[in-house]
Amino acid sequence: MVTAQTFVGLLPELVAFLFSMLVLMVGVFSPRTVGLTTGLAAFGALATFGVTVVLLAVRFEGSFFGDGYVVDDFALYFKLIVALSAFFTVLAAARWAGRTGDAPEYLTLILSVGVGAMLLVSMRDLFGVFVAIELATIPSYALVAFDRARRESAEGGMKYLLTGMIAASILLYGIVLIYGAAGSADLAQISAAFTGDLGSSPVALLGLVLLVSGFAFKVSAAPFHFWTPDAYQGAPTSAAAFLSVAPKAAIFAVLLRIFLEGMPEAAPSWTAVMAVLAIVTMFVGNLFALRQRNVRRMLAYSSVAHSGYILAAFAALQGAGMERAVQAVLIYSAAYAVMNLGAFFVIDLVGEDSKSYNGLFRTRPGVALSMAIFMASLVGIPPLSGFWGKLWVILAGVESGSVLVYVTVGVLVVNSVLSVPYYFGILRNMAFEEPVMGVEEPKGEGALKFSVYTLALLTALFAFFVGPLAALAGASGLL
Repeated sequence: MVTAQTFVGLLPELVAFLFSMLVLMVGVFSPRTVGLTTGLAAFGALATFGVTVVLLAVRFEGSFFGDGYVVDDFALYFKLIVALSAFFTVLAAARWAGRTGDAPEYLTLILSVGVGAMLLVSMRDLFGVFVAIELATIPSYALVAFDRARRESAEGGMKYLLTGMIAASILLYGIVLIYGAAGSADLAQISAAFTGDLGSSPVALLGLVLLVSGFAFKVSAAPFHFWTPDAYQGAPTSAAAFLSVAPKAAIFAVLLRIFLEGMPEAAPSWTAVMAVLAIVTMFVGNLFALRQRNVRRMLAYSSVAHSGYILAAFAALQGAGMERAVQAVLIYSAAYAVMNLGAFFVIDLVGEDSKSYNGLFRTRPGVALSMAIFMASLVGIPPLSGFWGKLWVILAGVESGSVLVYVTVGVLVVNSVLSVPYYFGILRNMAFEEPVMGVEEPKGEGALKFSVYTLALLTALFAFFVGPLAALAGASGLL
């Protein structure tokens, strides 16, 4: 039964959806008002963030639509990440979208992806999870292929579409098998059905493997990552930044909910799968990133590696490390959002060729300092945001008591060291090479630079948010 409380619980999604439609309609009737459409889209993302903050502050909770949709602290937290990412992405996209003349459509797609991602983190029914994932994914195909002036955009969009269709099919097949084994797609009933190790049920085990494989496509985990570099290189920079953060955080959130609410007794099976997946993903992402001279492709492979770091926290969801592992997923998701968005936005200011960064400290010191903060944070240098995310994963692994998780955490440390050359190579270029850019800065970069500088500040001051985020994980209701 739909009540007033249902609408309150859906307020973040409703606000984002209404503003996405408003932006599109304004574009239809006033196609040249780029400033108005950008302002509406940014205000819509900010309003969504504000509504979510209010719901979190008043500790609003509820379960709706036959317990298939839940609003709790955990879901609201990830909606904050999605909304804030959308806000900065809209600001960063304003200049490029205005030049193309397609700002309303482009900004509507960004908000639409956000709506799907926010719905996803609240789903407690596997079929609802599938629908929400597709709501977030279908607009993202258009975002990747949006830059019609570049051949790479069409190529990346096509590869993303084809692999996305395969991933959706695999995910749906896994959901169907789990539904057949449990007799329900509701997480609570799945939990009641799987009271032991999934190895005793071949159908359920196959369903789990297919489910994880489908999610692995979505988060760019190896060996299902091969679409990522081409899609991120072909997409407009702001779109690549947003897709590398917001939908990925939402998928990690719902995967955490599925495991802890739907399959807690089957942890020996899925933690082992996640450990192997994390190890392979970390090595593949970093080894391929070392070979890149294009900064955008380097960040794409870096995104693969960071998916592996977060998956390592999933492997630690056992024993005494379970609470710390949940905290690690929440902390790392926020930490990665601020540093990776900022790094991609700098590409819009400077360029994607690594030589474009030569001597940047002498020509554009503010941008260079921001990029240095993002690169150091992605490595995991304290006290920046990336350090806290990795620290929490390591602590969770140490507390888990599992030899396999110890190995996974050791691989994380090794890969963090392995990532130093390609991240710090950018710093070396900025500090020691001769400049290739002029001192004069192009006009119209105000909103983009605001996003870069704000995200750099959040990355540098992330230590002040770690305590509240860790406390929120304990109060999320998942444990």
